[in-house]
Amino acid sequence: MPEYAVLDKDTIKIWIMPYLSVAKRGFTSKFDLLEIVNAILYKLKSGCQWRFLPLGHLFSGEAPSWNTVFQHYRKWCKKDEWRKAYANVLISLL
Repeated sequence: MPEYAVLDKDTIKIWIMPYLSVAKRGFTSKFDLLEIVNAILYKLKSGCQWRFLPLGHLFSGEAPSWNTVFQHYRKWCKKDEWRKAYANVLISLL
């Protein structure tokens, strides 16, 4: 598990990933989407700027650029998927 994990991978996989879209037409990301979600959660929790994400600590292998993480977040927000995933996590905590 990465050094700066906000949630464990199982929690992200069960409660968040079903609400987020993945690429179509066979494109596969070089980076683990679970770790990208964890990086987004870290940013939202800490309030740091996107450019200052500690990507070396958030990813177990090669780290993407901050812009890659931001673009995933932006895509999910535009489709209103991030809000739905967040609402699901809040409901699960009740």
